[in-house]
Amino acid sequence: MKITARQRDRTIALSALVQAAALVQQLAETGQINTTELKTMLQSLVIQDPLTTESVYGSVSDLRTGIRQLNTQLSKKKDKKDVVLLRYVIGLLHLERQLAKQPDMLDQISREIDQVPQQIDYFGDILSPQVIARFADIYHRTLSGLKPQIQVYGDPGFLQQPDNVNKVRALLLSGIRAAVLWRQKGGRRWQFLFQSAKIMAAAEALYAVS
Repeated sequence: MKITARQRDRTIALSALVQAAALVQQLAETGQINTTELKTMLQSLVIQDPLTTESVYGSVSDLRTGIRQLNTQLSKKKDKKDVVLLRYVIGLLHLERQLAKQPDMLDQISREIDQVPQQIDYFGDILSPQVIARFADIYHRTLSGLKPQIQVYGDPGFLQQPDNVNKVRALLLSGIRAAVLWRQKGGRRWQFLFQSAKIMAAAEALYAVS
């Protein structure tokens, strides 16, 4: 099946959304995540005027976890953990739709994210706790007030640690970024029902070159 450039772009964005959700799940359940994958998601928030959809995330290889998980979600071999991941993905898509109805909030998020690179320069790394806390604060003061709220399930011991709470919120913000990008490239929820084969073929093609 030939994959168009638009389908490829949509699949990259959707894979990024799934990767953000997968990292939230891993952090909530194990207290650990891959810092390289976390960095990929955080950097997507501060990329301005990207030349391509892929360049928002560095390269397709930086989204291997998301692509693999997207394949699993579209297959019929899901287990209980995959259902939890799907719940996060659907929650992010719903939240993005609510955000689209709040242009003032969208402008506020954009303005505040525009200031984050100054913090990155000051603290020296996008992975610094202070920068992650800034992303988390942006999410908390804006998106967390929209309905339906995303409920994160996991080990309370991990979810009560302030640094983990900040990472979860920052990742959810990056998931919204991916959801916005997916919709900008023509992504629609009905495609999961009627075009799942095309999405899966595009995801498999991406995984093969990642």
